[in-house]
Amino acid sequence: MPSLAARIGLPLALFTLFPGVSSLSAQTFAGLGERAQGMAGAFVAVADDASAIYWNPAGLGWPTGAIFDAQIGVGEDRTLATVALPSLGISFYRLPIVSPSAGRQNEGSGKVPIRTFSTLNMGVTVNQTVVNALVIGSTIRVTHGGFEGLAARTTVDFDGGAIFSASDFRVGLTGRNLLRPEYQSDSGVFALSRQVRAGVAYVPRSLPTGVHGPFSVAFDADLTRTQAPEGERRDAAAGAEYWLAGGKFGIRSGIRWSTLTGSNVALSGGATVGLPHSAFVEGHLTKEQDSDNTEWGIGARFTF
Repeated sequence: MPSLAARIGLPLALFTLFPGVSSLSAQTFAGLGERAQGMAGAFVAVADDASAIYWNPAGLGWPTGAIFDAQIGVGEDRTLATVALPSLGISFYRLPIVSPSAGRQNEGSGKVPIRTFSTLNMGVTVNQTVVNALVIGSTIRVTHGGFEGLAARTTVDFDGGAIFSASDFRVGLTGRNLLRPEYQSDSGVFALSRQVRAGVAYVPRSLPTGVHGPFSVAFDADLTRTQAPEGERRDAAAGAEYWLAGGKFGIRSGIRWSTLTGSNVALSGGATVGLPHSAFVEGHLTKEQDSDNTEWGIGARFTF
């Protein structure tokens, strides 16, 4: 008998492929998990560690050789703490949200004013194997957020995803913010965008190269558009990682760009170093071509 996640996860994810009411929010599909960010966000079909709670909930059900994975990570305005077992994950994370103002211009300055706030998310992830090659998953989240000076709101949101495997190849589909939680801003109701993203990956796995090795090569593309301060965004990403020393050292890199304009190019790189007792430290750097800022993140993992 299929679980509740199996019955509602995939239909809701597919539902988001159809157009709906436009959103006022901008939250790009990135920001959590050092492996994913080091690959520039090309992770929907890879998603084989605890950060799958964000990238693709179906990933927790995919056998990788690890039966327990705990992660903590911090970056600029971002925090992640998650614990995952096969088919079950518990997570807490904080993400910034960027909202373009309703007027789109700031009193003739020519610049687009933006407002930011953060959402705090606490979630439970479950998944279900449909057939040997197909896993679907769902994350139910309690999310809390609001602009400074205005009342914050606590509500419920839902994410869904699926991964299909054929030999060493995987295809992934994931949808976030499926219930489109709403918040109050000084210009009216602020609703998070539904986001749907697809990915393909080549992921040969063999011991003793570690549970994520010897390497992964992946490509992701957004299927929906997000309204951002600079206009609509729809991104794609390509990335790769390679593991050495029996899975004790991993390196990765990737590139992200806009499929609408070819701009917003960003390059990413990262590394993981193994410590005794199945512990790892890892980090990433991302540099956008049109920005002076360099995004960073560091984290720690414990697996067995």
